Parts: sequence; structure tokens; C-alpha cells
Amino acid sequence: MIETGKTAAHACGSTRYVTRADLVRSAAMLGAAYTFNDSAPADERVLHGQFDTLRLRPGLILHAACVQDLRTMATSNQLDPGVKIVLLVDGATDLSFGHHRFQLGPCGADPAQRGGGALVNLAEEDLFSRRWQAGRAERKVSLTLTPEWMEEGGLATHGDHGALRAFCREHLSRRPWTLSARARGLARQILEPASFLPGLERLRLEARCIELAAEALGAIGDAGPARGGLRAVDRRRLCRLEELLRAAGNAEMSMAGIARELGTNPVSLQALTRQAWGCSVFGRLRTLRLERARDALLDGASVGEAAAVAGYAAATNFATAYRKHFGTTPRQAARTRTDCEFVAMAR
Repeated sequence: MIETGKTAAHACGSTRYVTRADLVRSAAMLGAAYTFNDSAPADERVLHGQFDTLRLRPGLILHAACVQDLRTMATSNQLDPGVKIVLLVDGATDLSFGHHRFQLGPCGADPAQRGGGALVNLAEEDLFSRRWQAGRAERKVSLTLTPEWMEEGGLATHGDHGALRAFCREHLSRRPWTLSARARGLARQILEPASFLPGLERLRLEARCIELAAEALGAIGDAGPARGGLRAVDRRRLCRLEELLRAAGNAEMSMAGIARELGTNPVSLQALTRQAWGCSVFGRLRTLRLERARDALLDGASVGEAAAVAGYAAATNFATAYRKHFGTTPRQAARTRTDCEFVAMAR
């Protein structure tokens, strides 16, 4: 964890094992009373990967994680007031702010939430909880914008931000937030390795976080559902599309056939997926195939076998696509599996 006034070399820090005591220390920047639903020594390792919480400036806090759960359990803590922004660029997570539950990420359990992020306001202290699952991985960016930060920026008082003022006054208010390609790109940049000297790197992170905050807060507007979310019929259509794409495997699919199955036309369907997911229909299909390949690697498949799962005839083309999407190579994913097996044997 990095406190105010110290420099950060990388948003996620170095790859390491995170203990229960580390979690308690990190959570202290965001609230209090971090608790576990079970009992174990404070030095027990519960996460492996890159994990850190940084106060970039007063009122702007970044939590970045590229980790894998080593335990199945539940944790909770009291969060201080503020706007909470959460998005995943890979993997899945299961968390709650008060009574609002979010199952986020491309591999999330709820298909309707896979293309979205969490955008919630805490006008007062409330409970945050996370449900852990051994072996589950996530690459996550979480921002906290305190009331003081919002006020200093003029966002909570400006006459043109009536919807935002109302959002910040109401406890546990939330808005639908469909992640754009830009939002995902900013999150990936936040999670990528340091590219500047420490002082300048901190400025880079702050700039990207402010851009991401602006992208998320832009979902809050006076125009209502047309700007903040999707029609019910479009949400149902996206869920059905997700089912079709997941069931397709490596089978050939035509855009006309998919649109006909969903009761729409190719142009309207492409526009809907770009709005909701930030990509085309076949872009989403490629992502799903790469995710299956990653799961195969974590289950012990070779790089060649994983390439076949993803529909690539050449392992080199597969490795290029895999690195572009996940920010790591197939061989590094296989090493992550080996590390986790080592941890399991050690325990």
C-alpha cells in the first residue's frame, strides 16, 4: 500500500503474495472494520499477483489489482462516503456496496453485467463485501472520489450538473454504466507497467484516473435511460446474443444468421454491441474464444492446444492476439497456473 506523499512505480505494484494482514492495512485507506467470515492466521496468503491501493491526491484513491484468489471465503468492511467506480478488464468479481450486488467482468456469472461497471454513491458509511472463489482471477481498477474531491472540482455544485448533484446526495444511488472501448483502454493503461520515472508515473496514473472518472460520471445525465442504460428489449437481446456466441465454440457464424435469430438486422445489432460492449459482434466472439483458451491454459493445456481452442491454426498468431487482449503471453498464463499449483501443495 502506498500512502500520500510517497511515489508509486506501478499501479499494481510487484507480483507477490498478499496476506490477510496486507488486506486489512490496504483497506484502512478506504474505511474501517475489515472482517473475514472465517478464522485464520494474519499471515495466511489469500491472493497472488499485483495488488495496491494508492492515494493519488487528497480525495482521489485508486485500487488496482491483477490477482488470483487463493481462498474461497467472504470479506467485508465499512467504506467511507464517496463515489465508487469499478470496472474489470479481465476475469470476474462478485462484490456488493450496501444491498447492491455486482457480478462484473468478461467472465462474470451474470451475463447482463459482463459489459458493465459499478457506479455507486455512498452518501454515508456503508458495508462493502466481496465473495471470493479459489482460482478465480481478475484485472480490476477501482476509483474512490470523495465528496471533498467532487466539491473541489466543482462537479457537485455546478449548475450544469443537476443529475450529478442529485446522484451525490442520494445514499446508494447507482447508474447503469456500459463500458466503452475508451473506458477499457484507460483501465488497461492504468494497470500496465510503469513507463516513466516514479514522479512522472504518478502524474500519468492520476491523469488516466481522472479521464476514467470523467468517462464514468458521463453516464449520469439529465436525459435519463437513453443516456445511462439500455432498453429492456436490448438487454434481453444482448443476453441472448451472449448465449449464442458462447455456444458457438469454433463453429462458423454469419452476421445475417445471428441477426435473424435475434429478430433484428446486422446494422442495428452491430450498433447495439458497440454501444453496450465497445466492440463488434465478432470482436466479442474473439474475446470469448480467447477466454476459453486462457481457461484451457490454466487447466494444463499446451500453448498449441489453447490456440486450437481459440480457433487459431498458428500458435504465433494466437500468442499475438492473446498478448494484445490480456496484456500477457500464453506461456506466462501457464506459469501462473504452475505457481498456484505450487501454493496449493505448500498449503
